[in-house]
Amino acid sequence: MKKLLKMEIYEATHNNIYLLMIGIAIVYGVYSGYGNLEDNYYNLTLGGYEALIAMLHDAPGTCMLISAFPALLIGKSFSNRTLITKVASGNSRGIVFFTKAASILIITTVAILIYSFSGAFAVTIKYGFNAPSGVNVITLMKILICTTLLYLSIFSVIILFGVIFRDNLKTIIVSVITILMNAIYLFVARSMNLPLYRHPMNLLRVILNNNSTFEFISFSLEGIILLGFILMLSYNIFRKCELK
Repeated sequence: MKKLLKMEIYEATHNNIYLLMIGIAIVYGVYSGYGNLEDNYYNLTLGGYEALIAMLHDAPGTCMLISAFPALLIGKSFSNRTLITKVASGNSRGIVFFTKAASILIITTVAILIYSFSGAFAVTIKYGFNAPSGVNVITLMKILICTTLLYLSIFSVIILFGVIFRDNLKTIIVSVITILMNAIYLFVARSMNLPLYRHPMNLLRVILNNNSTFEFISFSLEGIILLGFILMLSYNIFRKCELK
């Protein structure tokens, strides 16, 4: 499985889709880093830390921007029959599925974190990092670990759509629309007092200013449980589907 996972990551990182995703993440990240300085959500000192928090705060929009790429990667795996070839080569469906899912989730989450850090890095060069006195490495690690787990759980939905539709176009359309509708729900829910607190996209924002140990563990566990549930559901569909 380890060897197959390395091969999946190698194939993905040498794929033009991935290179385009990383390129867009860096360029748009630098652009957004300066643009987000105007939206000082947490009254922070001008600097790289403010840019990083502002860009993480805009996670729902970022998820929507990036979602087409993992959808294209998983859809393409079915359309070009690479998954069939790996199963036919003697690998179990379980190993093929989980290595493919892991590689796509890893490179997508890395891309979205690159987006946030490229903007913060660009602003830091000009203004300095300027983190508040109460912020230390542990605080940043809490935010980043929790954020990463929540990103993984959100993007795992795209894996589910990929195994359901097994088609490039359908997977992309449904994935983008689903994440768009959730982003809209976040906006509407606040004004209409709809259930919102445990929504993964909302937790991406809550953790930025409420990162106590309890919240960190609670939010991280939610990300892990949601990720595990969606991946197991996706695997059960993949295990029974006809590969052609």
